[in-house]
Order: sequence, then structure tokens, then C-alpha cells
Amino acid sequence: MINLLINKIFDMQNEIKGKVINLTNLQKEKTALIVMDMVNGFVHAGIMSSPRVEKIVDNIVSINERTLGYKKVFFLEQHDENSIEFKIYARHCVKNSEEAELIPALNCGATINSNTTIIHKNSTNGFHAPEFKVWLHENELQIENYIIEGCSTDICVKHFAETLKTYFNEKNIDRRIIVPIDSVETFNFGTHDGDLMKVISLWEMKSNGIEVVDTIK
Repeated sequence: MINLLINKIFDMQNEIKGKVINLTNLQKEKTALIVMDMVNGFVHAGIMSSPRVEKIVDNIVSINERTLGYKKVFFLEQHDENSIEFKIYARHCVKNSEEAELIPALNCGATINSNTTIIHKNSTNGFHAPEFKVWLHENELQIENYIIEGCSTDICVKHFAETLKTYFNEKNIDRRIIVPIDSVETFNFGTHDGDLMKVISLWEMKSNGIEVVDTIK
């Protein structure tokens, strides 16, 4: 039984790999970059930070530098002291703390520009943030391609990507939701194995119509 499950996981891994997208094939005016939760509390400091996420910082910086001038949304996790989410996850990214700040590698003019919208969110799903609803209303007719990067693959990235995809499906609007494997990551904690959860969540996203790609050149 265990060997069968392991083989299935390898099959899932093989299914999600092998596709590459060239950024030049995505029209600038019709493409948006979504950066999910690259805050200190998930990368550099705090109980929810992970060295796994730290390893994708260079890839995320690279995409951001190559998309200077594109429309971007940076989601930053930020909670009040009495956040309901702390009943599920450890206390993290409290408002006005170092954990809730964007990581230094992304907090510069090479990645953020006048087309960048910073949105603070209080749940794992940035789609529900009121500011994102406003941004989406203003941009959904123009933006056809959404590149999503950041953390965590199986939680905030997956929740947002699938909600965004189903939102457009409900309206019968064809939009590309793209997740590059080399620019998303999750954490290890107890029985939460990062490698396993990353494969499973990427496979689930792919099965729900999201374009999972190895990288964006």
C-alpha cells in the first residue's frame, strides 16, 4: 500500500512538470504579477518562517525585475492581536511588527513601481481582501494573464489561485492563472511535509485549470 502511494506521488510530480513559459509571449498590458506573502514572518523571522521559502527569493526577485512596469499586486499578511486565524495557525505577522513587513529583497525600486498595489490581508485567501476586490473590478477586463508566486504553495497560493480561477469560470471568462514551480514554496512543520504538500497542491491546482509551469523564462 505504501509503495503504491509513493508511486502515485511520483506520477503526480511527473504530471505537473515539463512546461516552460516565455515572458515575452505574455503581453505586458494584459499580464499581472501577484506576489503572495513574501513577508519577513514567512521568510526570515518568526515561528512561521521557513528556509524553504528563503530559497525561492532569488527567483521571485528575478521575475519582479523582469516585469518592471507590469501591473503587480503584493499581498502582505497582517493580523490584529486577536486575529481569529491564530486559532488555526501560530501567532504570526502581527500588524506593525517586523514579521508583517515585505522582505528587504523585494522592497526596492527594481521590483516595486507605480503600477504596484500593496494589499494587506487577514486570512489565507487574499481574494477576499476588500482592496483586492476593488483592484479586480478595475482590472479584470484588461488583465488576461495572472502570474502567481510566493508562499505557501498549499495554503495562501492555492486558496487564491483556485478562487480567482473559479471566479472567472463563474463569469464564463477565459483567463490564464499561471503558477511557476520554482517561485512558490511551502514549509516543513510536524507532519506537514513541504515536499509532499507542494506536489499535491500543485497537482490539485493543475487539475482545476491552473497552469503549473516549471519556470517563466
